[in-house]
Amino acid sequence: MNKVMVEINIPVTGACFDILLPRTLSVGQATRLLAGFFTGMTGGAYMPDDETTLCSMEDGRIYDVNSSVEELHLKNGSKLMLI
Repeated sequence: MNKVMVEINIPVTGACFDILLPRTLSVGQATRLLAGFFTGMTGGAYMPDDETTLCSMEDGRIYDVNSSVEELHLKNGSKLMLI
């Protein structure tokens, strides 16, 4: 399977979504795509900036923007935060 289903939480809005991410997608690319998507989904309640990042929901680790989903060993059910 070339994609993983992850849970993305947006603490500022309390929203949570299940999203399929391609394994080859970098964290930087995923962050930009997700930020734009969630801005629309939340009706503007979520407004990303240059500091927007993806991190682990379990331990708070901020992911390197150059790492791919596969390199981070994200798997189906991984829980992430977009902050």
